[in-house]
Amino acid sequence: MPPPSSEYNDKGELIDFSYVPNRIRTAKYTPLTFAPKNLFEQFRNVANLYFLFLVILQCIPLFGVTEPAVSALPLICILVITGIKDGIEDWKRNQSDQRMNCAKTLTLSHWTNVNVPKEKKTTFHTLHIMIGFFCTLGGVDNRYTHIYRLSLAKDKPIETVDLDFSDKAPLNQVEENKDDENAAHILKTPEPTFLEPPPATTGRKFYDTVRQRSDTFRSELSNFGSRFKPSSVISGHKKFYRPGTIPHSVLHRAPTVEQRRRSSSLHPNAVKCSDLPAGDPPLEKCKVGWQQVQWQDVQSGDYVMIRNDEDVPADIVILSTSEKDNLCYVETQNLDGETNLKVRQGLRATGELRTVHDCERAYFYFESEPPHANLYQYNGVMRWDIEQPDDADESSVSHQKTEAVTYNNLLLRGCVLRNTRWAIGVVMFTGDETKIMLNSGKTPSKRSKMTKATNPYVIANFAILAALSIVSSVMSSVYFSAPGSSRYFDFGIEGDSRHFLGFVTFWVTLILYQNIVPISLYISVEIVKTFAAYFIYADLDMYHEPTDTPCVPKTWNISDDLGQIEYIFSDKTGTLTQNVMEARKVTINGVSYGLGKTETSIGAELRRGSVYSGKELGEDNDNDLDIARRIMYKKQESIFENKYVGPNPTFVDPRFFDDLKHNNEHSASITHFFTTLALCHTVIADRPDENNKHIIEYKAQSPDEAALVASARDVGFVYLGREANTLTAEIMGQKQKFELLNVLEFNSTRKRMSVILKPEGSDRIVLLCKGADSVIYERLCTDFGDQITLEKEQKELKSKTLDHLEDFANEGLRTLCLSYRFISPQEYKQWNKHYQEASAAIYNRDEKIDEVCEEIETNMLLMGGTAIEDRLQEGVPETIAELAQSGIKLWVLTGDKTETAINIGFSCNLVTLDMELIIVKADNREDTAEELEKGIQRAMESQANEKKCALVIDGTTLKYALGPLQKDLLLQLGMLCSSVLCCRVSPKQKAQVVQLVKKGLKVMTLAIGDGANDVSMIQEANVGIGISGVEGRQAVMASDYAIAQFRFLRKLLLVHGRWSYLRTAEMIMGFFFKNIVWTFVLFWYQIFCQFNGSMMFEYALVALYNLIFTSLPIIFLGIWDQDVNKQVSLAYPELYRMGLRDDKFKPWRFYLTVFDSIFQSAVCFFFPYMLLLGGAIDPNGRDQNGVYEIGTIISSIAVIVANFFVMFSLYSFTWIQIFIISISILVYYAFVCIYAQFNTFIFAGHDILFGTGLYWLVLILTVVTCFIPRMSAKHYLHQYFPYDNDIVRELVLVKHQSRCDENTIGSSSGDETIVNGFDDQSSPNHIYDADKEPPLQPN
Repeated sequence: MPPPSSEYNDKGELIDFSYVPNRIRTAKYTPLTFAPKNLFEQFRNVANLYFLFLVILQCIPLFGVTEPAVSALPLICILVITGIKDGIEDWKRNQSDQRMNCAKTLTLSHWTNVNVPKEKKTTFHTLHIMIGFFCTLGGVDNRYTHIYRLSLAKDKPIETVDLDFSDKAPLNQVEENKDDENAAHILKTPEPTFLEPPPATTGRKFYDTVRQRSDTFRSELSNFGSRFKPSSVISGHKKFYRPGTIPHSVLHRAPTVEQRRRSSSLHPNAVKCSDLPAGDPPLEKCKVGWQQVQWQDVQSGDYVMIRNDEDVPADIVILSTSEKDNLCYVETQNLDGETNLKVRQGLRATGELRTVHDCERAYFYFESEPPHANLYQYNGVMRWDIEQPDDADESSVSHQKTEAVTYNNLLLRGCVLRNTRWAIGVVMFTGDETKIMLNSGKTPSKRSKMTKATNPYVIANFAILAALSIVSSVMSSVYFSAPGSSRYFDFGIEGDSRHFLGFVTFWVTLILYQNIVPISLYISVEIVKTFAAYFIYADLDMYHEPTDTPCVPKTWNISDDLGQIEYIFSDKTGTLTQNVMEARKVTINGVSYGLGKTETSIGAELRRGSVYSGKELGEDNDNDLDIARRIMYKKQESIFENKYVGPNPTFVDPRFFDDLKHNNEHSASITHFFTTLALCHTVIADRPDENNKHIIEYKAQSPDEAALVASARDVGFVYLGREANTLTAEIMGQKQKFELLNVLEFNSTRKRMSVILKPEGSDRIVLLCKGADSVIYERLCTDFGDQITLEKEQKELKSKTLDHLEDFANEGLRTLCLSYRFISPQEYKQWNKHYQEASAAIYNRDEKIDEVCEEIETNMLLMGGTAIEDRLQEGVPETIAELAQSGIKLWVLTGDKTETAINIGFSCNLVTLDMELIIVKADNREDTAEELEKGIQRAMESQANEKKCALVIDGTTLKYALGPLQKDLLLQLGMLCSSVLCCRVSPKQKAQVVQLVKKGLKVMTLAIGDGANDVSMIQEANVGIGISGVEGRQAVMASDYAIAQFRFLRKLLLVHGRWSYLRTAEMIMGFFFKNIVWTFVLFWYQIFCQFNGSMMFEYALVALYNLIFTSLPIIFLGIWDQDVNKQVSLAYPELYRMGLRDDKFKPWRFYLTVFDSIFQSAVCFFFPYMLLLGGAIDPNGRDQNGVYEIGTIISSIAVIVANFFVMFSLYSFTWIQIFIISISILVYYAFVCIYAQFNTFIFAGHDILFGTGLYWLVLILTVVTCFIPRMSAKHYLHQYFPYDNDIVRELVLVKHQSRCDENTIGSSSGDETIVNGFDDQSSPNHIYDADKEPPLQPN
């Protein structure tokens, strides 16, 4: 229907037309904006601005730079390389955008979308198209780009699509019900095709069968008025119209079909197909049909048809589907990573839309909330008008109908339609306003700790630069008045006063010493971290083959942070555990069922000193279960036949069928319990094998639900599927149907879900509920009246069930309770009215629904409980043990109960028997402070007795402990404990705990999780790890690194993280060294030229020093160097503590490097200067003591010294490292030899300098002298103050002893001579305890 007149201006144009196009652009640049935008991004780096400023200075002739273009070469190279890297990254994003924008979908053609303004061709139409073209290149979306795209679309032929749905049956029809329908000879109206007009209807119309609505105030008034009208009027053709007579459908907008048809025929020449009533055949010239269009051409308000297995192009409201009761099923993996199918519901008022003509004849509009990022919330309302008849004599009431639109009525962009033949919808939000795009924002920008620590060192270099320039400026002023002949040869360049000369000299020397700030440091670090990210991605040891998932670095610039993590905060479910649930045990009517040992109970046996290994205990348990399973199903076969048993039933107990076969009260309780499991859920029954319909797989939003329904199936209570509002189940071999009245869905606030059912052929209404024990127990019946026996049974049942649930929790199982109640028809009718009103609310709908659900979920009777095992992931105990050995502290933040969390902690080695368990539990702020103080006292006593502690705290206590007065106590207690378990915590509390430790202790933190509830924690930590599990991809999308299993964290930190830290630290020190050496060589020369800023080097050498001659060796050190290989790194987790102590990047190492570089620069300058000043003895009589000749010799020595520094910093001398160092030095000599042939003014013949023996003697003497102090200091420190990796390297490489060699050392925890050395209290540079004999004596 067209918008109201208020939406148009005086010119008849839509006001505030602001619907964004469906074209998306995640790329940062366009062809038009790449150059300016990329340069702007690069010049946000202060260092680049500094070098740009120097380039501008060098263009001023006063400062004496002869070749300013050459001086700009390093900066230009850095900008070009960075630009190419950014361009390639953005080009890939642009390709991905194009694939998305050019995907095809079906929209309604030859139909007017009133939401899109009609484009009127004006005189400037061609100009508007040209402007739109340039706006498109610039990435701008406005009315001109819309005009430009329309001009392109008009030139394309319309691609109509013939749809052929040969199989008209819904895809989700329950197989077991097909025979019943055929036997009953139910007549089905053939479904019309979508392109052919519907057949003409004959006989009774829909209106003739509509039941007249009554019991309304308006209907009573109408009946009252009819008593005073003539009988002829009452019984004649014209009758009163009552609103209740019109069906709740957008296709029926008139009191009668005849009236609708009559109003359409008043002007026969102007009749359109869309004006005809529903059911009438289309006009002959009607061209409406489905056509294929690209996603980028879809617009708000368009009709869209999605077919099975097709992607959804925008956020659309579902109008109608091919399935019964207007349902459809979607997969949201692209949106949130969840592969389980979800049910979505079409609107009730649009369920009759079947043909293209139905779509064009429907008149309605939506009132919608603005776009927002919440994936699980939407509020809107659909409205349509009931037309007033043209005949004034006919009594009528003009009014409007509405229907609420909720999140369940939406298909979001990125979803895939599954198990549904087709769905028709209206586009609500497009492009950047869709929820997937609103949620695709970047994760918080993170900078590595080493990057932040580098800034003070860069500032120190700036300070040195300023000092050198000021000293040179002052000394130049002093020399201005000195006696001599220099004033006669400056030609006025130095001015007529020492003040002016000092000013000019400051800027000249600022240019001269510019290389002290390493221009290539930033781009080199980016290159190194890019390679580090690739190595992480390509590591097969972190590749999970079952899910085809590698480790994916999403933030490339924090790889060195992985080597400095001190605290890890981990979720439990899906992170430490598999999140693949197995229903293991139940308690029914006070009787516990379920055999077998859990991983937690096996771990407890090992801790108690079992003579068997964990593997042997596990194998014995599996064998016992196999025997019991065979006995159990033999007993089941004697009672009834179950064709639907799964391949691996997890619930095993032969006693179950012994009790079930008796016809008594307890067997009835068992039947009711498992019938509840088979019906109280929202799972979808999938038949993967078309040839075997007895294989049923259950897909659910929660793996708990799927496990419980599967366990019911395996014991003969089989959920077969849902058709419309009918649930079909096979209970102990007999098929039964239930009418589903309401589903009260689970959410994190309610912590429960319920269904309201009515068995077929019965008037009894029953509510079935399952949820957390604390929630269910609060809602159990307390007032039994005169039913004393029932009250006694329930009290006893509560006590026994609670004991059983506690036993289950102690075995590490997740528990749920089941309850039920009967509802009288009168109570249900009244409650359902309130529920429908809450469901139709436009504002605060979710809150109102929760309030109404609270009213009905009361006075329930307890049935029992379930216990589900979430098995530990492979390698979790070993990984946690090694992380603890490396000095990393692990805090587990989970929503599970305290008992469950403690037992999981024991099973995964987070908590061990030799630890003292400190449990902090309180209900108010004062008690919390008192408990924390007691815990601190206990922890300090344990520490005095050399005993470790583990802290356990629940969510309620944590709420008070995170307060401003208590958080310091919590932090102090956490520091004293080796492990911390936080139970029943909310997502917000997880982030608060991470923030408390990160900011309170100033340490590096890592958060790892797999669900949406872990996102805030992941974003708060310094490094966020997302596990691509079964809970979705929200955590992965918000993370810095994505892995498939928790065990991969071991290699990510202990190998890649440690390597990256060591490499980056050595590389940054090397950059500062080589730049200071080069700069101070120039400074020493100023002593002999009156500090006038003269340069002893050819400027080409200055420009290429950082760019070519010394860049590759230091970069390759950062990429390839290894102190020990990965096997040794994993065998000695204690090596990781070097990063925790920041051994390799301490300030004193930087200042010692500065001192060493200044010393070596003095040697590089003064040795050649003093040895060659008197003139060289050359067979051809050539001198080597000219300014540029000496400069070339000194520059060659500086290049060699800088590259040798890298060589002496290497841990591993591989052929590629030696080759790169050699080739860098040879490139210098090759350049000088070639360049000397072309530059004939001051550089000609410099290649001859390298042909004398004296040069090579001076070179050897100078280089050896440079490195004597450094190598002596390194040897002394290595012998008497060794680093951790020095000792391990000597063990492995010299003594050939390693934990990797089982024949020599044994297991990874057995080398006692080394373990003492990794004590937390040891000296920063010592691997051994200062109070004990060092494990390795100096040679």
